[in-house]
Amino acid sequence: MRIKYLDGLRGIAILLVLLFHAYSRWPAIVPYGADYADFPLFRYGWLGVQLFFLVSGFVIFMTLDKTKSFTDFMVKRWLRLFPAMLIASLLIYATASLFYERPAGMPQPLNLLPGLTFIEPDWWSKILGVKVSSLEGAFWSLYVEFKFYIIAGIVYFVLGRAALVPALIALYVGSLAMPALAAVSGYPLLLLAVKISAALTLEYFGWFAAGAMYYLHVQTQSEKWFIGGLLMSVLSALAMRSDYALTLVTLAALAVCALFAISLKSLLMQRLLQNKLLLFLGFVSYPLYLIHENAMISMIVKMPAYAGWLPQVLYPLPAIALLAFVAYLVAKYIEPQCRKWLNNHLRSVVAVSWRKAD
Repeated sequence: MRIKYLDGLRGIAILLVLLFHAYSRWPAIVPYGADYADFPLFRYGWLGVQLFFLVSGFVIFMTLDKTKSFTDFMVKRWLRLFPAMLIASLLIYATASLFYERPAGMPQPLNLLPGLTFIEPDWWSKILGVKVSSLEGAFWSLYVEFKFYIIAGIVYFVLGRAALVPALIALYVGSLAMPALAAVSGYPLLLLAVKISAALTLEYFGWFAAGAMYYLHVQTQSEKWFIGGLLMSVLSALAMRSDYALTLVTLAALAVCALFAISLKSLLMQRLLQNKLLLFLGFVSYPLYLIHENAMISMIVKMPAYAGWLPQVLYPLPAIALLAFVAYLVAKYIEPQCRKWLNNHLRSVVAVSWRKAD
């Protein structure tokens, strides 16, 4: 079952990320500097990633309910993520010389590893003993997502469906409490637990837990799950600052929480989220997220030479339009064919393995 307003929320999430990177992330590089960097919609656009995490918590629980085993679940998630990542990685690597103003610099072959394996570059640096970086800085959230998939899948299929939400909450609350406990007690096991928590990026699991509770609310119509999701998302927003202060960033995070919660309750909001632009952006959100940052900034830097007649505030728009078109081609035509080929190839490999076993 496709829930269209979730696609609209994805559309808002990718739009926020695009605006943040276009106007606030690189003031030392873009022609207009920091002129628009402090506009709230741009400055806090990075919170689009947290909105993605809320949607992911919702959708992953729904996906788990439709799968038969941990292996089945991980194969489905891999087939959902890998084709676009493969296409985007090859596209980014092949066209990097056209975008020589890339903030991340020219990519090296090793830079392909983190994205294609969904294993963060620091882990690869330790394994290989050399510095490894991501092709795109935005890939960081995919490493978080993939760890969430593995943990959620293990909990669901080993401990049972009812254990998923409590486990996600426990992991998240533990990630908040353990650093303070370890600092006070100095116990080696607690210090080790803090390192494990950081390695698994459990500090983001509150958003996933909230999304999972919202899914249970939609499925059961029980208000306790809606209240639980709201409280968990609010805690996640407040915990973005160690002092839990009500700052502008906290208010912006709370606005993201409110947007998601209202979308579950308001038919008007659901209709607004299903407008054509947001649905289009939601449809292309994954490949667009993967390819946009360095190429977009490079094109913005080129704008004075090629379209200096445009007002500077509009410089990002042609780049966003072009990248959205490329993302559409990937999402509509290239990615499905790649996924189909990989799926058929996996089935063939499994069939051959079974015949050999017999």
